[in-house]
Amino acid sequence: MSPEVKEIINLVRKAGEKILEIYQKVSKAYEKQDKSPVTEADLASEKIILLGLKKYGYGVLSEEREDDFSRLKKEKIWIIDPLDGTQDFLQKTDEFSIMVGLTRKGQPILGVVYKPVDDKIYFAEKGKGAYLKEAGRPLKKLTVSNTSYLADAHFVFSRFHLSNLEKEFVKTNKIKQFSYVGSIGVKLGLIAEGKADGYISISNKTCQWDICAPEIILKEASGKVTDLKGRNFTYNRKQIRNLNGIVATNGKIHTQIIKSINHML
Repeated sequence: MSPEVKEIINLVRKAGEKILEIYQKVSKAYEKQDKSPVTEADLASEKIILLGLKKYGYGVLSEEREDDFSRLKKEKIWIIDPLDGTQDFLQKTDEFSIMVGLTRKGQPILGVVYKPVDDKIYFAEKGKGAYLKEAGRPLKKLTVSNTSYLADAHFVFSRFHLSNLEKEFVKTNKIKQFSYVGSIGVKLGLIAEGKADGYISISNKTCQWDICAPEIILKEASGKVTDLKGRNFTYNRKQIRNLNGIVATNGKIHTQIIKSINHML
């Protein structure tokens, strides 16, 4: 484990403690310009993380911080979602996370996803594998499932953002096994653990911070992450949104999903 990973794990734990402190109270949400919610917990978590990462001098793209595009001149940038799953936080489902990714020349090289309620940390570095650390359990190296048929796959879907097209995908492919899970980081973590096989987002509403950290974790667990056209993501681009959705899988059902979705579109 590199010093940077250790640093991030310490920071997300610290941010997680603050989030859980606020989580016990009645939380209020405020509406951002794009109509999405933001809470006191989002802002407190971001403040802790940004302060801790400042010493590195890398660029930053963080959900609650105004983007001045100075990051575009940097080779390395942190991509941060200080509270992924704000609706889950507000609805008290426990399925929210803190996500910190590091990219170099547009590609993720490090990722940490922390689920504070369970003290559950997923982390990965490029070429070094993906791991899970849970409270009271030994460090576990992650690997995806062997499910190879779409109809046998267990999918994880968004509880609050499930689209009609995603419902059509389930019906068309006769998907019988699926769960509703909050944070994208938690969804991809479950796929990396082999507890789920696939996740899709057929929308243009997710952003770079929604997928950067969990992407490298899933890839290092031998999974696959692309857009709906099967193209790899590039980070630190000016457009923050993922305009062509997300497909994240164990890799073995990926092509089947891409074909199915593009037949529907």
